[in-house]
Amino acid sequence: MNRNLKFLNLVLLGGETEQKLKAAHAAGFDQVEIWREDIENNSNGISSITKFAIKKGIGFTNLQVLRDFAGIPNGQHKQKRKELRQFIHLAQAIGCNAIQAPASTREDCLIDKIDDDLRWIASEAIRYKIKIMYEPMAWCTVDNTLPLAWERIKRLDQPNIGLVVDLFHIYALGGDALQLDGIPVDRIYEVQLSDISIKPPKDKDSLINIARHERQLPGNGIIEIEYFIDKLKSIGYQGPIGIEVFNDKLKCLPPHEVAKQAWSALNRYWP
Repeated sequence: MNRNLKFLNLVLLGGETEQKLKAAHAAGFDQVEIWREDIENNSNGISSITKFAIKKGIGFTNLQVLRDFAGIPNGQHKQKRKELRQFIHLAQAIGCNAIQAPASTREDCLIDKIDDDLRWIASEAIRYKIKIMYEPMAWCTVDNTLPLAWERIKRLDQPNIGLVVDLFHIYALGGDALQLDGIPVDRIYEVQLSDISIKPPKDKDSLINIARHERQLPGNGIIEIEYFIDKLKSIGYQGPIGIEVFNDKLKCLPPHEVAKQAWSALNRYWP
């Protein structure tokens, strides 16, 4: 019987990259979401990351994060396309087959160019057998909800672009599990769980601050995560599910201790 791969976003943990990987593996996670900075700042280089992953059998859910790619203002395409190729190179170097590229947060985003940019990124990535994980974030200037992001992906009909389902961003704008209705389960590339201790603020700057510094582990806040989990199970979701929590206080604790807490929180909802 197949089971969902369980991942931890390394942003939760403090310490060197290899410390984070060791902590995630020891806690029980199958995969990690790894950041470009984790790779580039690793004191022992890329090869040590790859060797550890192969030796321990821990995979990479995705490489994060290619920001503000779609709807690029005129004159910036060359630089952003170079950045994509750098991400592809890093992903291949560590044996990762997915790159996360959220919807644009730029105020000067060229809305009528988004589809063309996403078609290009999809066609470039598929040459290297890489998937693009498109994430609707609460403060994006376009596609800031799952239904909006799905409408675009459905219209583009690219085989290697799918959705990131992040519970924080759904809840932040007052959404619920019904936002999953109508989305084919195979177009959900991953599910990220977290919690929040207070009602989400309406102003963007405060919301971003909580998102990047004060998210909570599932079960330590006010989100009714059970309803979301029930919906995922009812539609037969079989993809990766894991923890993405930005929390400054937890990041200051020993990584092995925090990884164990994250593993326990995930298994509380998805055993």
